Amino acid sequence: MKKLKKQLKRIYLNEKENEKDFIIERKEKQYKFPKLILIMRSELYRGMFLSVTNDKSNKVTDNSKLSNKSFQILEYWIYSNQIKDGIKITQQMIDEIKIGIDYFQLNQTNPNLFDLLIKKFKNQNQNSKKKDCLIF
Repeated sequence: MKKLKKQLKRIYLNEKENEKDFIIERKEKQYKFPKLILIMRSELYRGMFLSVTNDKSNKVTDNSKLSNKSFQILEYWIYSNQIKDGIKITQQMIDEIKIGIDYFQLNQTNPNLFDLLIKKFKNQNQNSKKKDCLIF
C-alpha cells in the first residue's frame, strides 16, 4: 500500500506526465489524471470509462461549480488520501467539497475526505482561538 501511495504522489507531482491520459477541463485550467486513478477513486468515471461505447475521448468538461481551491483539494486527495499541508479550510470549502464528493461519486475510503476536512477545520479554529487568548 505504501508503494502505491508513493507512485500516486509521484504521478501527482508530474514526474511522469505521460501517465496522465485524461483531462478534466475547467474554465481556468485543465487537470490531467491517469484514467486508472479515476477508475479507482470515482464511480462517475468508472462508469464512464468501463461502459461499452464508441466514445474514445480523453477530455471532459467539469460542471461541478467547485471553486479552484476546492477542486485542488479533491485532486490532491484523489492521489494521496490526504489534505495538502498549508491549506486553510473554510466552511464554504467544506460545503463545496461535500457537493463535489457527491458529484464525482468519490469512493470514500479511510481516511474519509469529509471527516479529514472537518477535523482540520476544527483544529484551525482551536489554534486560532488559542492565539487570540495569548496576552503579550
